[in-house]
Amino acid sequence: MIIKARNATGQFASYENRYQVETDKQAGLVEKKILLSDPVIPWAITELALENVTIIHAQTQLDQNMILRTEQARPTVDVFLQLTGSSAIQRSGQPNRTYKSGQCNLIHTPAYEGELQLSGPDIATFVVQFSTAFFERILYGTSGPLERLGEAVEKGQTQLLADCHAMITPAMKACLYTILHCPYKGLIKRLFLESKLLELVALQLEQLDQAKSSRSTSLRGTEVDKLMAVREWLDANFLQPVTLLEVARLAGLNDFKLKKGFRELFHTTVFTYLAELRLNYAKHLLLNENRTVSEAADALGYSQIHHFTNAFKKRFGYLPSELRN
Repeated sequence: MIIKARNATGQFASYENRYQVETDKQAGLVEKKILLSDPVIPWAITELALENVTIIHAQTQLDQNMILRTEQARPTVDVFLQLTGSSAIQRSGQPNRTYKSGQCNLIHTPAYEGELQLSGPDIATFVVQFSTAFFERILYGTSGPLERLGEAVEKGQTQLLADCHAMITPAMKACLYTILHCPYKGLIKRLFLESKLLELVALQLEQLDQAKSSRSTSLRGTEVDKLMAVREWLDANFLQPVTLLEVARLAGLNDFKLKKGFRELFHTTVFTYLAELRLNYAKHLLLNENRTVSEAADALGYSQIHHFTNAFKKRFGYLPSELRN
């Protein structure tokens, strides 16, 4: 993908030459990083390219909307996750799409030229682009929305897996974190990344299936916005001790509307969502930061270690000590 942004003279210019490139030949992986302090395009992008998959993680902070021009020379099947902010995508010969904070979808994208409008102030996106040849192996023999996606791949047409975007789950975020902070090198890194990317696809298919089963909502637009803000606040402050009343007050909702609305919109409770964020973080501490079970329990604020181990086993199906052994 080629990304162009307006420079100081108002012209659209490519910043491909600003990338710092690292190659892990044994893993068959090329990593590109771009860090721009330019006030016009103050972004940070990490791009990981395997043989049939490209991973793009982009972050920026804006005081006004930004328009980027994008070009893609080959078709892909994309897992698109809008972590924060919003993205409005306009592409030649394709319907326009808008992703709000916390939304995700899976889409077949033919080659295109188009524009991407970003709205902040904080914007973060995560995109996995599979080659159509790679993804056709997943689509083989499927039915329903996946079958329609496969037909679109064959015909070279744009196709969303679901008409309505689904919501990003804590499990997806935990998967993203392990992808971006992979501790391995060489062949092991490639195998690890490929397995996590397929896990991310499976998690998104699961979430989109849930969204399909409950499309209708009794929530007003302002209530949805407040509940989205609650979820973003939980994502950023999940280690803080909070009560339901405190969260409701922050959102400008009463506790009943918070409990009912959160379950209706996100298919889980506030504290179940919070527990998943915390336990996924504990799993990361045990696996990637070599913390002890006691240290992980302390980080999550458990006063009794057996309460932590019980919650961990209920969430993952095994004890945290088994990761340490």
